[in-house]
Amino acid sequence: MKINSEQIKQLRKEKKWSQSQLSEVCGLNLRTIQRLESTGKASLETVRALAAVFQVEADTLLERQEDFEPPFFLAIKKSIQGYADFSGRTNVADYWWFFLAVVIVLAIAHVIHPKVNILTSLLILIPFLAAGQRRLNDAGQSGWWQLMWFIPFGQVVVIYLLTTKQQTSIKNKV
Repeated sequence: MKINSEQIKQLRKEKKWSQSQLSEVCGLNLRTIQRLESTGKASLETVRALAAVFQVEADTLLERQEDFEPPFFLAIKKSIQGYADFSGRTNVADYWWFFLAVVIVLAIAHVIHPKVNILTSLLILIPFLAAGQRRLNDAGQSGWWQLMWFIPFGQVVVIYLLTTKQQTSIKNKV
């Protein structure tokens, strides 16, 4: 479950409790309190224990559904925020959502005017290459494979590499 961690911090501070005092009062581990205040992830039992201690309804501690962001927009947002990050990783779904957004934006730009299409293509080039590099990093491949976009039928190779699953290292298998 996803809870509103800021609200938990605020309720704890209103009672002038430290994290360890809250953990003692509600019978939870200190690490659990620290985790839920930092990540907002909690089990149903944890939410019920906190609601009982703070004397509020359990539903009021949960994160609102309107704060939920669809995966399409979340993937685009992450790709644009990491527009120049060529060293990270991007999962398959996030990459392809961003790819779809790029195709849609370029199609709209082409309909508007060819010069707008050229300008939009130049603006999207670096974020598109960075997202491809991160995706290939996640698949355990070299980013240089992206040069195949410019070779006839090379796109098939690039698309295959971009759709492969994350490579597991030998260390993870042992």
